[in-house]
Amino acid sequence: MFAKVSKLAVVLGVAALALTACTPPMPPEVKAALLEQTHTCISGNANVASGEALADAIGTIQGGMTAACPSMNLTPVDQATGSGADLWVSSNKPSVAECKPEVTVPYALDAAVVAATLANAGGLILSPASVAGIFDGSITSWDDAKITADNGGVALDAEPIKVVPVTDANALKAFSAWYQHLTGKKFDSSKLQAKAGMVSADLGDFAEGSVALVPNSVFTVYSVNAMVPPLAASILLDAKTQEQAVPDMGGIGSAGTQLKAVAGKNGAGNTVTMDYSAKPIAPQGSDAAPTPYGAIYEVNLSLCAAGAASGSGGKAAKVVHAVARYMLRQDSEGSLTALVVLPELVRAQSLDAVSAGLPEPKLPKTSN
Repeated sequence: MFAKVSKLAVVLGVAALALTACTPPMPPEVKAALLEQTHTCISGNANVASGEALADAIGTIQGGMTAACPSMNLTPVDQATGSGADLWVSSNKPSVAECKPEVTVPYALDAAVVAATLANAGGLILSPASVAGIFDGSITSWDDAKITADNGGVALDAEPIKVVPVTDANALKAFSAWYQHLTGKKFDSSKLQAKAGMVSADLGDFAEGSVALVPNSVFTVYSVNAMVPPLAASILLDAKTQEQAVPDMGGIGSAGTQLKAVAGKNGAGNTVTMDYSAKPIAPQGSDAAPTPYGAIYEVNLSLCAAGAASGSGGKAAKVVHAVARYMLRQDSEGSLTALVVLPELVRAQSLDAVSAGLPEPKLPKTSN
């Protein structure tokens, strides 16, 4: 909490010096800092359609919002039907029948991870070459010499590798891009069948010796109830230094700071692009950033122009914008368990984009 207050004081101090009545608009990061200090309450309800990655968090977000704004409600609806959705949370673009987006912004981060069930292994490290060999079929056993070398000479079980063919389309795209950046080669995905919106049930029983390329959110949801929790492989980037990229909140979040926000047209929101060459930003209170786990992609929040709470003229009602603003608050994003929070600047720009039509926060008055 002290770190939040200190950060806000710095942001507002700089803003007070930089801004005058003649120099609008307010920078997104300043607006975000101000919005953390109050709530925008609009009476009404917004229906939120989200997948299993947000299932555990949505109740916490709903409870916190209702406590702060008793007359503003958030109601979860089935994303499989998209019935009456006012807000749509997904890494996949909704169809017009499900949600015609008025504004779409990044909401959280997900990542592609190589998950495996190996009951007798304490961890799993794989080089990009070994990952490629597993999924192109040239490596067929967990005690393969290449995998043993990746794991510091420790041989894993002499278990045949069972590749789960189903994968998520966005996860595959993200891992393929990172693999090409790391190796200069195209990732061979011919043995994988990509689908939109992979869920934990797609892993089946995920038997001993199985391996899959899955979203980190799917890995997290599956692991909660698994009899034998699977392992998420760290990616060995340098065999000499043993530098690894770990698919945890630190590694994924560090890669998130390499994202560059791109403003959409005509107030339609914003998107992000990855810049692998960008220096990752260390978390507040740390001197160095964790090694970025670069196979990341964004989960988006769309404000639907049609739905139960939508206003006239094909625009989302103010309550929909207000609920979206609340969902992007720091304390609300802190409720996420299967997804990773946005880097601060991207979050600030998303907050700015969904706040159209809502009251602007004001800088505190300063004495001369």
